Amino acid sequence: MRRRVLGGVASGTLRRNDRLPSARELASEFDVDPRLVLSSYRVLAREGLVDIRRRSGIYVASTPPVPGGPPVVADGWVADVLFAGIERGLPAPRLGDWLRRCVTTRRLRAAVVALAFDQLEGLCGELRELYGVDAVPFAPAVLDAPNVPTELAAADFVVTEAQYADALRQRMAPLGKRVLVASIRADLDTHWQLLKQEQPVYVVFADARSEPILAEAAGRHADRLRVVVIGRDELTQIPPDAPVYVTRSARQRLGATPIPGRPIPAARAFDAASSLEILRLMVGANLKAMRTP
Repeated sequence: MRRRVLGGVASGTLRRNDRLPSARELASEFDVDPRLVLSSYRVLAREGLVDIRRRSGIYVASTPPVPGGPPVVADGWVADVLFAGIERGLPAPRLGDWLRRCVTTRRLRAAVVALAFDQLEGLCGELRELYGVDAVPFAPAVLDAPNVPTELAAADFVVTEAQYADALRQRMAPLGKRVLVASIRADLDTHWQLLKQEQPVYVVFADARSEPILAEAAGRHADRLRVVVIGRDELTQIPPDAPVYVTRSARQRLGATPIPGRPIPAARAFDAASSLEILRLMVGANLKAMRTP
């Protein structure tokens, strides 16, 4: 729910003071108890992302943006982070510098192994932009090399698709390198609710090899998808009112070319568990670097 609000405001599909679905509506969508949804809304309200208005409903918070900050300023969350720092012996004015050092003292490098351009560029782009990690793309053919290529061996960790994970772990384990699995399902999970609409959801790819990966990830929703591959299909087939998801790779290839339809906010490629694992690797490496004379 947090990612939906932030992603919607960032993409323009949600605006401040827009009314959000009721707890009962979301409970039906997520197939959970309405009390769980209401509890989640209360958490977001404490963070400052939503406003719960008695007898009116739940709305995107009305707080204006701050240059360089997140799409919606979560005052409560910022205060919680600063308080957590104080509880651990770090004065609030020093917390920001300390956290920066924990991720910038040593810049990590990740090797990304994936089949299609959409997955390669999506994973590499997210590692660079959200984590500050140098990401180097590799085609699966790297597994056919008799020895681990030097550039792959130099990576601090490896990110790949499930089908290549076991082979990579066998090759990287002797080097003491972690292999993390990322899938297209993690990239789209927060938006599958759009597949319940009466109209199909269009997905724009740069590489036709992504199509079967998406179909497998969609599972029972696969018949609600319409795939558009750049260079193979025409963008004009997308209805102007249809929900459309455009991968990072496709956006790069299209440049300023307008894309019909209503954009689905871009989602992160890594789920919470993988994101935490990446951050733990980064923090561990940076703290080690700071401790070294």
